[in-house]
Amino acid sequence: MNTNTKNEINFLLKPVIIFSSVLILIIFSFVIGLRNISNLQSNITANKTTENTLSKKVLALETVSRTLPGDVTFLDVVLPSKGSVLYALSQIRTQSLNNNLNVSNLKTGNVIPESSGVMKSSVSFEVEGQESDVFTFLSSLGTVLPLINIDKVSFNSSLGLSRANISVNVYSAELPKTIPSLTGVVSELTSQDITLLNELAGYTLPQFIEPTIEEAPSQKTDPFN
Repeated sequence: MNTNTKNEINFLLKPVIIFSSVLILIIFSFVIGLRNISNLQSNITANKTTENTLSKKVLALETVSRTLPGDVTFLDVVLPSKGSVLYALSQIRTQSLNNNLNVSNLKTGNVIPESSGVMKSSVSFEVEGQESDVFTFLSSLGTVLPLINIDKVSFNSSLGLSRANISVNVYSAELPKTIPSLTGVVSELTSQDITLLNELAGYTLPQFIEPTIEEAPSQKTDPFN
């Protein structure tokens, strides 16, 4: 092959190589662009789905807030995570006082796990007074918080007074260990849920006596002055 032929081939080959390289770059850029567009469309679709879910969640929460009683702090005491026995003791003392009964021999038992993370503790005690007052007292325990149910009752009457040995169960529950997903579904309250919440809102909350701050003792007079 003579020199002229080689030069002609080299002259023709360079544009082909350049054109092929440019074409490959264009195709590569086009493929990457299509992939980016596809990913962008997928992200837009996912964001719209999330936005719709959050909008529905906000609407459901607004509906719940409108149907709940005004003050929902009582929900923390329905099944408290801590102090359920102390709350129960407070209620027993308060209700016995309200019904002119003497309460004694207060004893607490161990915590027993129930189903669905609910636990119960037993409290036993004695009350003494008029029989009608004892029955009123027992009835009052059904409308106090935390939730209390009467387990056993035995009566002993003497000299016009009734003494009742009572055992009750007080219930508690642990707080959730995980936080629900932000995009998780929120179920709307049913009519039964609303009825139950309105009923619980009328239950009696436990009361504790606030400690009084004693006045600071007066300073002693300096005997050397």
